[in-house]
Amino acid sequence: MGLKLITPDVGMIFWTVVTFVLLAFLLGRFAWKPLLQVLEERERTIRESLEAAQKARAEADQTLRKNQEVLAAARKETAALIEQGKREAEALRLEIVTQARKESQDLIEQGKKQVQYEQKRAIEQLRSQVADLAIQAAERLIVGSLDDTKQRALLDEYVKSLPAMGPGETTR
Repeated sequence: MGLKLITPDVGMIFWTVVTFVLLAFLLGRFAWKPLLQVLEERERTIRESLEAAQKARAEADQTLRKNQEVLAAARKETAALIEQGKREAEALRLEIVTQARKESQDLIEQGKKQVQYEQKRAIEQLRSQVADLAIQAAERLIVGSLDDTKQRALLDEYVKSLPAMGPGETTR
């Protein structure tokens, strides 16, 4: 009994071959084509997915390059704006400094004119006081000897001689 399983039987081999061929024919006729179609569809889907991924990657790379270009342009524009701002600030600073110098020079000139005016006014006031004092002194000295006309002539001559004197000069 143990040897019967191991020894080949011609009938069994025949039916095994017939069953295999029939199964291969049926599978080839009905199952193989749909299986191949499914595999081909799967292969096409994978290929399309890979192509779409490559296309998406190329688009992403292109978008990245565009973004980098826009960023570089924005940086250049920002640097240009900063530089322009610096130039404008420097020009404004120079203008303000120039204006301040001009105003200070104007104030100095105005101060000098004011000092000169005050000095002339003080000299005129001093001359007037000196003339009054001279008249009073002369009047006391020569009360009776000069009349009013001679006294005025003498005073006018004295006052006319005063402008010829510079500041700080005195009469003797």
